[in-house]
Amino acid sequence: MNDIFPKFFRDPKVPPELRDEFLFEITLSNCRRVKVVSWLMIIVVLTYLVVDFITIRRAGTLVVADMWLILLGMRSFAIAVCGLFLWMLGPLQNNEDVSPMHYWLWKVFILFALVYTAMITCYTFPLKMSLAPVYIFLLGPSVFFAMTFRQAATLFVTGIIAIAGWLHLFVPSAIPIGHQILNVSILSAVALVIAQTSYVSSFKAFMNKRVIEQKNIQLENARAVAEKASEAKSEFLATVSHEIRTPMNAILGMTEITLHTPLSSEQRDYIGAAREAALNLLDIINDILDFSRIEARGIRLIPVHFDLPAVMHSAATTIRLQAEQKGVELVVDIMSGTPRFLKGDPGRLRQIFINLLNNALKFTDSGTIRVTAGPWRPKEAEQGRPVGIRFSVKDTGTGIPKKKLQSIFQAFSQADGSSSRSYGGSGLGLSISRNLVEAMGGTIRVESRPGKGSEFIFTARFGEGDGKRATEADVMSASWNVPLPVKPSRVLLVDDNPLNVKVEKLHLDRMGMDVTTAESGTEALMLLAEEDFDLVLMDLEMPGMDGHETTRRIRNGEGVGSPVRQPDVPVLAVTAHALSDVRIKCENEGMNGFVTKPASFGDLGAAMRRILGGNWQHLPISKKETPDEAPVLDIVHAASNLGVSQAEIRHLVPNAMSEIRLKLDLTEKAVQTGTLREVAIQTHTLKSVTASIGAEAARRAAVRLENAARREDAGLCRERSVQLKKEVGRLEVAVNAL
Repeated sequence: MNDIFPKFFRDPKVPPELRDEFLFEITLSNCRRVKVVSWLMIIVVLTYLVVDFITIRRAGTLVVADMWLILLGMRSFAIAVCGLFLWMLGPLQNNEDVSPMHYWLWKVFILFALVYTAMITCYTFPLKMSLAPVYIFLLGPSVFFAMTFRQAATLFVTGIIAIAGWLHLFVPSAIPIGHQILNVSILSAVALVIAQTSYVSSFKAFMNKRVIEQKNIQLENARAVAEKASEAKSEFLATVSHEIRTPMNAILGMTEITLHTPLSSEQRDYIGAAREAALNLLDIINDILDFSRIEARGIRLIPVHFDLPAVMHSAATTIRLQAEQKGVELVVDIMSGTPRFLKGDPGRLRQIFINLLNNALKFTDSGTIRVTAGPWRPKEAEQGRPVGIRFSVKDTGTGIPKKKLQSIFQAFSQADGSSSRSYGGSGLGLSISRNLVEAMGGTIRVESRPGKGSEFIFTARFGEGDGKRATEADVMSASWNVPLPVKPSRVLLVDDNPLNVKVEKLHLDRMGMDVTTAESGTEALMLLAEEDFDLVLMDLEMPGMDGHETTRRIRNGEGVGSPVRQPDVPVLAVTAHALSDVRIKCENEGMNGFVTKPASFGDLGAAMRRILGGNWQHLPISKKETPDEAPVLDIVHAASNLGVSQAEIRHLVPNAMSEIRLKLDLTEKAVQTGTLREVAIQTHTLKSVTASIGAEAARRAAVRLENAARREDAGLCRERSVQLKKEVGRLEVAVNAL
């Protein structure tokens, strides 16, 4: 209890680092308030002059008249002093208007105001018998100004002394004044308490403001750190993507080329497995990059005119082989009333289909996967995207537990906690698909029952398409076998990586291009100064002069020693960078296209055709092919698939048939003895041999028997063994007819 009063009247301690700032704020605030009080005093003094004149005139005595003249002088002096203070204080519009003079100017004004008010109030006391103005000026500063305890105590002690002195000077001894001084003393004590409370409140407000500002600074710093971290992550992803894609370009390119040379069935299996593993790794890289873009809101749709059925069939083609190997039927249905040509981003639409199809195939061991498209009418129209399409990917797989349906679209989520190990995948595909669907103005949902399968349904908005302007880039399969109608041209290939040069040159040679290579930007500029080219394939990351600088110099007509001959030569970026900001940068620098490594034969050809031109007809949209409609023997397809002539295929057929008969005999014996593992091994080899000569019907029969053997279904194996023997018999008839 004894410490309460000392603590209350003790001024709060301002941190040393904030002392000057706090003093500055108090000074600025008090000086601004002095200006307000000065104007109020001028108005009040003028009002009192009028009131005093009326009061004294009513008294009608010479003594009172002399008093009014003295009051006129006092009040005129007060008005002049207030005007002087206003001039000395200045505008006070910003911090620069505060000078050291202002630190004491407001204190002098308060003392002046109190002493003046005490003087004139005491002078008129015999006439008015009231000290009310003094009371106001005792309480007013304590509320209106921020003062320390010492400043307030000095003010009020000065006020009491001034009032006592003026009363003794101006009030006759016959009039008692003791109780007036007592009132002033009590009021001064109250005002002192109010002043201390006001000062503490000002201090707390200042500190709270500084705390908030400090928190804002911390938040701003944290945001800057987060942005730097995000930028660092993007740079890291771009670097990792580039470093991985560069060797991946060579791996995928060489395996693709090797697969289209004469190989034994065993070699073809090995190379195919290596290529499939590389493609799976590339899918994971793409998922991580897409997820990073979505997190940074960096995904943007690129609207072009495209052929919807072709995009759907193209997506289905990517998993058709795996589906057939598992014995799963893949069906693409397009409902009547669905427009064929649309305007949107076919690449992103195809990505959604591939994610959903891969997911469906992953959890489906038998049955059917059905892809459907049909018209959809949105409740609200959207300008620029008036066409609505409803898509569905339905499977007969394991299904999804009900409790997992809500979280299935979250990043890194799996329907089964063990599925990542059992089935593979990054857990990002459905999350990416959801974000892409939302970017297309639609929604995605899933309906599923465990053991009955799942159906993913999504909607999307598109613009009205134009068939004449539809791009072929997304209906072209990234395969060696697709005929690429690219106009033969002179191409300058700029890349410092020997493996990349070899792969891309093989692709270009296959297209019939006249290829010149340059290992650096400097060498490219020298060649462009000497020769004319129809197209430049430009790598971006090269030592010395990179692809960006080389392109800028080409566009500016600069060369090495002499200017380039064609500043407007088309430039196609072929780079391992996959982030969208790199693509935008290339567009801004005047590049005509962008292909991400690893660039397949189809991807590179499609990008080149958009620049160089060539005759193109859209791929025919074929109906679903049943096993009975599969060709018994297709020499043309086999020759195209192996990259050899039909005569060479005819030469291979007899040896292949001997191998097929041997494998069929071993398969039948294994079925009879119930050695299902041996059945799987023999049919696995058999499907490769039949595929090599274009015996599609027999290959499919071998696939179905292999799947039955791997499921250890002996009864189904016997049934499918009979079907395989029948297809091989049909094949022998066809071979004999050659």
